[in-house]
Amino acid sequence: MRVLFSAACVAALLAPTAAQASPAEEKSAVDQRVEELQAEHEGLSEELARVVAELEEAEEQLPDAEAAWEEAADELEEAQRKDDELAARLTSAENAQDDIREEISSGEDRIEESERAVVQVGRSAYRNSGVTSDLAMLVEMTQSENGIDGLARVDSAVRGQRRTLTQLGEQRSANLNNQDRLDAAADEVSELRDEAAEVLLEKETAESAARDAKDELDGLIERKDSAAKTIEDNRSSAEDELRRQKEEQDRLAEEVRKWEEDAERDGVPLPGDGELRNPAPGYPITSPFGWRTHPISGTRKLHTGTDFGVPCGNEVYAAGDGVVVSAGTAGGYGNRVVISHGKIKGQSISSTYNHNTRLLVGPGDTVGQGDPVALAGTTGSSTGCHLHFEVMQNGTYVDPMDWIS
Repeated sequence: MRVLFSAACVAALLAPTAAQASPAEEKSAVDQRVEELQAEHEGLSEELARVVAELEEAEEQLPDAEAAWEEAADELEEAQRKDDELAARLTSAENAQDDIREEISSGEDRIEESERAVVQVGRSAYRNSGVTSDLAMLVEMTQSENGIDGLARVDSAVRGQRRTLTQLGEQRSANLNNQDRLDAAADEVSELRDEAAEVLLEKETAESAARDAKDELDGLIERKDSAAKTIEDNRSSAEDELRRQKEEQDRLAEEVRKWEEDAERDGVPLPGDGELRNPAPGYPITSPFGWRTHPISGTRKLHTGTDFGVPCGNEVYAAGDGVVVSAGTAGGYGNRVVISHGKIKGQSISSTYNHNTRLLVGPGDTVGQGDPVALAGTTGSSTGCHLHFEVMQNGTYVDPMDWIS
């Protein structure tokens, strides 16, 4: 079957798989799944089996990747909120700091102005009274013809100077308080800037995590879509191949039925009431008989036999006494041997041995149970060394294990 690959799919298959598992673990899991798929579906190429395995892997990982992306996006949103909130607090603190500086600057101007006023009051009082001290002023007032006016001028000067000195003291106290406030504001700004640096680092980390999660999710979606497209591109050819295999199975089954009918009519001697045994003793079953859904076409297909993991070149044995119906190449079955065992429990039973490297018997040969009939191989629609063993009951494929267990 010809496999059609898009460039995107090839790139996707070469891209690293995203998940918690390491790349080596993911590759091992995919490779194992490829082997399983090829064992389950004879004739499925390694390329298409890998596409299916990649698709399954991507679909399995997709929910976790979506959850990781959502979590990372939430964390980024929270980090952005904290960053915005802290930026607003920092701006407010810096503005307050500027306001306090302006208050201190204005206070210093007022202090200088008050100091000048104090000096000016003193000078004015001195000029008006002609004295250099309060005591001198009082002496001169007692001697002056206009002492009341002099006393009034001195009193006014003293009261004005007191007010100015009081204002000067209040302003200096206010400036000292503002300086304390400025120091506190500077400490707050410094702490907020340190906190802002930490929040910025959290935000950058959240942004990086969100990007990685999004890239992982996008990569999975791309691999999933590419694999799905490759499967869709090969669906028609897979359906055609399955149809040909089914037609071949039916033709070969009909051929066995006809041979058995002819043999019975012509009186060809056949064994009767025997039993069947395992044709590959000691080897594991790699794929059982039964229905399964083809991963490419999506249609249900009967796996008509039991597969045994017999290495290429090892002997395959006759399951029971019988006569060789046919021995030769049979399309997707590769090199095939068919043996009729006559009637067993009232049923016409025959067995087939497929995908062999070499055949050891020919049509018409009589064989005994346990005789070597072929050397296992991987001919026909096969992806690895094994024996595909079938049992037909009255010309219909049945589960071989029901007869050899």
